[in-house]
Amino acid sequence: MSKSILHLWVATHILPHEVEVRGWLRRHVRRLTPSDIDDLMQDAYARLLVIDVQQIANGRSYFFAVIRSLLLQQARRARIVPMERLGEIDALRIPSEEPGPDRRVSAQQELEGLLRIVKARPEQCRRAFELQKFHGLSQREIARAMNIAEKTVERHLGLALSRVLEALEEDDEDDMQQPTSGINAHGSEQSTD
Repeated sequence: MSKSILHLWVATHILPHEVEVRGWLRRHVRRLTPSDIDDLMQDAYARLLVIDVQQIANGRSYFFAVIRSLLLQQARRARIVPMERLGEIDALRIPSEEPGPDRRVSAQQELEGLLRIVKARPEQCRRAFELQKFHGLSQREIARAMNIAEKTVERHLGLALSRVLEALEEDDEDDMQQPTSGINAHGSEQSTD
């Protein structure tokens, strides 16, 4: 599998669940610092780069399973593991696959955003992306359906992935530049730029 296809797979099947996984870790493994969570995320992504992701049926479940496995590895390597930590890790169960209403709305919004990004690509690029991501076709099947070479399909998918990743980075930058407000100790609103 090419790097561009792997990056596309991670961007569409793993990245959308990172916020949920981080929240799950904060709620269930309270002893983890934000830095520890960042390290876990990095280790999980590193694992994804060396496996055949085409065999993964559900990216979300796999992402949770990798995080749980990394936590168990850390506990095994530690000389002293607090009993609370073992209880926290043992209690970690992959959340239900049934999405709640908020997750359904969020997923729909993410899908609409993804479609807007991809629709801005040239016709062939957009079509290749849609055939793979929404219809589950392999590169070979896409090449046959579009009557183009597999390398061309790979290039189209790489371009689509690049645009998706650029758009995600732009959204992150926009979110970071937006001022937030809060209430100070005197009860009045203040800006926290």
